Amino acid sequence: MKLYLEPALASHRHGRYFISQLNAEPMDALPSDGMVLIHGKHFQGLEDQQQNRWLDWANRAGCALLLIPPFNAGLISKQLDWQIVFADAASSDDGQIPSAVAGEVVQRIEGADGDFDRNHGHQWTDFTINTRFNKQHFGSGVFVATCLPLWSISLLDLAEETIAWLSQLLALAGKPGENASGIHRDDPIELAPTDYTLLVCLSAWCLKSAEDVQLALDASETKLISLSEQALREGFTRLAALGYVDESGINELGESALAQSPYWIFAERLKEESQL
Repeated sequence: MKLYLEPALASHRHGRYFISQLNAEPMDALPSDGMVLIHGKHFQGLEDQQQNRWLDWANRAGCALLLIPPFNAGLISKQLDWQIVFADAASSDDGQIPSAVAGEVVQRIEGADGDFDRNHGHQWTDFTINTRFNKQHFGSGVFVATCLPLWSISLLDLAEETIAWLSQLLALAGKPGENASGIHRDDPIELAPTDYTLLVCLSAWCLKSAEDVQLALDASETKLISLSEQALREGFTRLAALGYVDESGINELGESALAQSPYWIFAERLKEESQL
């Protein structure tokens, strides 16, 4: 397993534990793939631009970013609704790792974004959540936050089990260099004019998917925009591979790309017309 530590964590006593027990490696730069651990509190304290750099990396196939305790109470990231709140110690019937540290956990994760896996102990017996992951689309990497103190002395004799628990999270990130369409990251992805039309529709009409765009176009009386089902499907795949769209529709990266293109004026005009 490729396990790396963010520089500040690598120099912390928690990092030294991971290095000695799990063979984790300190990183000087973001690796091409693998899992990177970072203190949740440190991530929460980063500027939005710095957080987005980490999240963009975690969106790449084969990459997993895992936030570990300690955390500050409150929002983890503006891009998700995950909130860290204080809680009493809970218990787990699912897995050796959460069971071993259950009595040491004093926080939980609240929010609806992303998912969790009870089979791996992400949910306590009282149905509160200790671990949550978010995967932007089928071919993306994964962003994870856990309230489990994976550096606990309680796991001193459970190194193999800890690695197995981490490995199941990394497996969610898929294989390096792949995405939902089978396109490799190393292959250049060029947008077609119809892809920008798709971005225009997503932005102007606040839509979330290619299916939503198709329904909106079918219902439109003006018929000024026409996109085939194939163009919609393939275009959305390319946009997702570039990180311009996610399950909520066009994101900040996609809006930025659209704003820098000649098609931005059409998005503005279409948005104004839809409000009349």
